[in-house]
Amino acid sequence: MKNAKEQYLDQANSIKELKTENILLRKYLYQQKTRINKLEALHKYNEDRFNLHKNILRVQTISYKKLNDFSQIYLTKGSELKKDKIFGLIQKNVAAGIAIKTDEPLKGILLSNEECQFSTFIGENKRPGIAKGINAQSMEVNFIPKWSKINIGDKVVTSGLDNIFLPNIPVGVVTKVITKSTYKTAIIKIYADVLHPSFFYLVKEVIHKSKELNISATTPDNNSTDLK
Repeated sequence: MKNAKEQYLDQANSIKELKTENILLRKYLYQQKTRINKLEALHKYNEDRFNLHKNILRVQTISYKKLNDFSQIYLTKGSELKKDKIFGLIQKNVAAGIAIKTDEPLKGILLSNEECQFSTFIGENKRPGIAKGINAQSMEVNFIPKWSKINIGDKVVTSGLDNIFLPNIPVGVVTKVITKSTYKTAIIKIYADVLHPSFFYLVKEVIHKSKELNISATTPDNNSTDLK
C-alpha cells in the first residue's frame, strides 16, 4: 500500500514537472518566433546604403496611435530627435510617410493620411508638386504648374527641397491627371506598403548631394515596387 502511494505521488510530481517544463518550452518557443519575425521584418526592409549614415536613424513601430486609424503610428527613438521638426520616413528604399516630434512619443504619419504632405518632382523633367495622402494605395500631387506636361506612368520622387526627405526617393507612379483652374493635380499609386508598418529609416537631416548615398530616381527594387 505504501509503495502504491509513493508511486502515485511520484507520478503526480512527474506530471507537475512536465507541465512546468511544457509551459517554459512554449514561452521559449514564442520568444523565438517573435525574434525570428522581427529579424525577418528587419531583413525585408533593410537597405545597406542607409544603415551607417549619421543623418539617418532606423526606427521601429511601437503601436498605432488609435486602434481605428491605421495611418498614424508611434515610433521608437523619439528621445534622440529635436522637437517640432518634421522628418521623412523611408520604408526600405521608398517614401512611406513623415514623423513629427512633439511632447508625445515620436508620431509617424503615413502616406495614407491627408496630413502627410511633402514636396515632389514628377517625370523626367522634374515638374514640382506637393504630395498629399488619400488612402493606403494613393496620393494626390497638387499645385503642379498648369503648363506642365504630365503623363500617366510618370514616376514621382521626393524633391528634398522641403528638408523633410532626401532627394530622389521614389514615391509612386502617376495614374491620372486632372487639370484645374490654376494648376494640375496628379493621382499616384504609391510604392510603400503602409498597411504593414514595421521598420523605417528616419531622415534626421537632409543631404542634397545624392551621390553620397548613391541615390537615383530610378524605380526601386522589386521588393518595394509592387503596386497594390
